[in-house]
Amino acid sequence: MENIGITGMIPFVYFSGVQKLSGSTFIRVDGLAASDPRFEKWIHGKKYDNLIFQKAYWVEMMEMFDGPKILDICDPDWVNDQLDIIEISNLVDAITCSSEELTNLMKIYFPEKLVVHVPDRLNSIFFPQKREKHSGKAKNVTWFGFINNAHETLDQLLPAIKENNLNLRIIANEPYSKEDGVLDLNPEFIKYDQRYAYKQIQEADIVLNPRSDRAFFKYKSNNKTLISWKLGVPVAITNDDIIKLMDAKERNAQVLEKQEILEKEYNISKSAQQYYEIIKEIRRNKAIG
Repeated sequence: MENIGITGMIPFVYFSGVQKLSGSTFIRVDGLAASDPRFEKWIHGKKYDNLIFQKAYWVEMMEMFDGPKILDICDPDWVNDQLDIIEISNLVDAITCSSEELTNLMKIYFPEKLVVHVPDRLNSIFFPQKREKHSGKAKNVTWFGFINNAHETLDQLLPAIKENNLNLRIIANEPYSKEDGVLDLNPEFIKYDQRYAYKQIQEADIVLNPRSDRAFFKYKSNNKTLISWKLGVPVAITNDDIIKLMDAKERNAQVLEKQEILEKEYNISKSAQQYYEIIKEIRRNKAIG
């Protein structure tokens, strides 16, 4: 196997200067660094053979570094932050994206650049043992993530939540404050803390992960669904899903069915291999050029 050296991953939380919750950094940087010695979280002053800029739009570093450079994009940040994505992306050798929709968008922007879908994948050492089998009729549902995303999506599932008299828990960075039907449910709020969040999610009978086709949300990855399956909790995207998953047999069947795909398609080792191949291709292209 060709030696690609050590790849430093510059995470969003470092570049932004704000040490806040970042699911993409936890999954795509911490998870990868803990799984493969060829990849590590960037250390200031250390020399690296390759760099991955994980949502880190650091123009000066991109210009200075001579080795293979990859920009890892997890959201269309330029829409809200007025980034010059064209200038930034032209400074790197390849772009990786966390969802197929985002990958397709970047391929339109950069038809001649190497753009690759590297899905969010999970490192098993970060997760507790999968929940034991579900039993009885579902009583408790949970939504987790950044609260702004709940404002755009959670309302969709109110009919089934209310119809089945389900208890709603929200695990997020802030309480739900939008004045609408969700507050009528008097949802329990727990502030997200990585140390406890997975155990708290496992207490749910169903995790809610409604989707939206609105511009920003359609580019998001499926990492919350993957995390829930890994924890042994089924996922409802629609009202019909909630109704189906009220039955414990259906909940157990979904969790069991998804374990094989988690291991085969969403094991973090596959991301390490993808990045290895991308870096090799970059080096080949540089040698030819």
